[in-house]
Amino acid sequence: MNATEEALARLDKHEAECAIRYEMIQLQLDNHSKRFDRLEALMSRGFFAMGIMITLAIAILEFAR
Repeated sequence: MNATEEALARLDKHEAECAIRYEMIQLQLDNHSKRFDRLEALMSRGFFAMGIMITLAIAILEFAR
């Protein structure tokens, strides 16, 4: 095997390893995306509930006057 064939073989091996590595990175990003979507939904519900509580508190204070 000459130097060119050896370099090509090493390059092919490197590309295969990188493909596996990038696939694993993509899987991790997909998993984190699901977690962030769930967190965003929880935060939205929390902000909505806080808005209702503030509105009710203001209404009660105005009624108590």
